[in-house]
Amino acid sequence: MKALSNTELKIESFGDELQFTISRESGWIEIVVTSSVITAVGTYGLLRSSVLSLGFCLVGIGFVAFNWAQGPTTTFCVSNRRLFATGNLSKLSDADVSIPASDVKSISWGSGPDDGPTGIYVWHGQEGSKCTCVLPGVSKKKAQGVTEAISKRFPQFPVRAGETHAALFTIELGN
Repeated sequence: MKALSNTELKIESFGDELQFTISRESGWIEIVVTSSVITAVGTYGLLRSSVLSLGFCLVGIGFVAFNWAQGPTTTFCVSNRRLFATGNLSKLSDADVSIPASDVKSISWGSGPDDGPTGIYVWHGQEGSKCTCVLPGVSKKKAQGVTEAISKRFPQFPVRAGETHAALFTIELGN
């Protein structure tokens, strides 16, 4: 186990489909800090009989357990028919996302609404009004490899360079 968190990106081609798999490994520093904070808040709550502190402790434990249950891997597949993501999508709902290719307005790296995770986002729906994070936790550098592979293999999907924010709704409309 390494000291700092690490993400690994694997790009594979399967016939008419590109598959991107990101695997995350928590570093021991992240594990120790998270555990220490939860333990400290819980201990404080017990010693002071603070229901609020105990509530925060339980919420922290819940988030850690939920993240662990989702697993460390996210897979994003792109084909001429659809875009599909499965695994840890950093969301409380929907373990899978499927977007018809005809609905895709643009693809780019950025942060989502309400300070969502950084990663690869797909703008879709009527006039690109919806955005969905399909590959969370991808750095800007790794995202360039993903968007370049998509634009080379599937030029029908508009790919925006640079960071975008979902709240801005600056959409590139496809043909």
